Amino acid sequence: MSDYLLVLIGAALVNHLCLLQQPIPRLNLHVHGLACALCIALGTIGAHLLMRGVLAPLHIPDLALFLLLHWLALLAWGLPWLLGKWRPAWPVVGLPALLSSNAAVLGLALQQAGDDSAWPSTLLQGLLAGGGFWLALVLFADLRQRSAHADIPGALRGLPLELIGAGVMAMAFSGFNGMFGQ
Repeated sequence: MSDYLLVLIGAALVNHLCLLQQPIPRLNLHVHGLACALCIALGTIGAHLLMRGVLAPLHIPDLALFLLLHWLALLAWGLPWLLGKWRPAWPVVGLPALLSSNAAVLGLALQQAGDDSAWPSTLLQGLLAGGGFWLALVLFADLRQRSAHADIPGALRGLPLELIGAGVMAMAFSGFNGMFGQ
């Protein structure tokens, strides 16, 4: 019985599947980045159209989250299918699950649904947010690749170095926050 308990604790707290140190092929990385960027852009413009065209005239903006979840689920499952039809050599096998669990898509869609901005600025913000997510994916993949061959102490290899890198990137990206006035 204690062996099962140790396996459960090890699987739940220590050996997360999402934290495994597997090298990601560059094509997979860029296909995932492109799919996320397209999903964010189409999700924000769809949220904008849903709020302005359906929910605001009917005076039911409280249903925005419920209807956006269906729209984003349709995008998360339809976009990889379209990318697979467009470019059959692209690896789109695990993309629907990754896109449907991306909280940035839902967060930005809800934020844009509440704004009173025009649709071109909504589309531009969606495209730029998707590009920023793609950039973060590429930066973390490069950090993982470079740290595998660098002379780094054993205690900092892997996840600790990635968490330090995430903190430094968060500070760098927060410096851009006040640079451009809204």
